[in-house]
Amino acid sequence: MRYLILYCSFIILTFYVLSVVSIKCYVCKEPDRKCRDPFQNDTIFLKDCSQIGMGNATMCRKYMWEIGDGTRYYMRGCAVRGRVSRKQGRDCIERLGTWKTKMWYCQCDNKDGCNGSTNKQLSFFTILFGIIIFYLQSTQNIQ
Repeated sequence: MRYLILYCSFIILTFYVLSVVSIKCYVCKEPDRKCRDPFQNDTIFLKDCSQIGMGNATMCRKYMWEIGDGTRYYMRGCAVRGRVSRKQGRDCIERLGTWKTKMWYCQCDNKDGCNGSTNKQLSFFTILFGIIIFYLQSTQNIQ
């Protein structure tokens, strides 16, 4: 019985650990000119968020600021929270600031480099499978 519990726990954790893959985002900022639009999707900027200290990131973000004289600044990176449209996998928001400053930021989670994810959570069926095996084994030991 003790071994069965350990076995089921091992199986559940194995499925869980194997299914978690961190999102990859383009990570760059000014003054690097390659970070600007039009962006070349250079893989040198594509980073696994978990390897840069953002393991809990579920989406990617792009910021663009425009100041009064038309100069634009860019920053791309990993994001922990935000709002993303389920239909399109991305949302963009524009904000107006003081001194003729505008800011746009887009968030996405529908693919790596978009940027998306294959991040999965422990599924209901994996837990249910473990409980059923545990129950069947425990009822056999009673009889």
